[in-house]
Amino acid sequence: MIKMERTCGSMRARVMYQGQDIGSMEGVYVTQWFVKNKYRFTGTFARFLTKNPHHRRCGIVVDVIFPDKGILIKQSRIDWINKPTGSGTFTAKGIESHI
Repeated sequence: MIKMERTCGSMRARVMYQGQDIGSMEGVYVTQWFVKNKYRFTGTFARFLTKNPHHRRCGIVVDVIFPDKGILIKQSRIDWINKPTGSGTFTAKGIESHI
């Protein structure tokens, strides 16, 4: 059984890699799914802006922080990035409250 639980989004989110702020994401949306007795978290973003171009790649694992909502999306793996626009998708391990 697949059941979509809830979604949340933010116009601008901070991106952390190994405890350091590496940039931001714009137009971020996260969906929580319940699939095969387990929660899954998927998300999309409209633009991924980084200070170092080396960090703007597929496969990197980052933490995404929604500062306006106090939400931390833990261990988000960037699955796909469209090179010209910077839009893409990610999957996450979990969501926590961040104050």
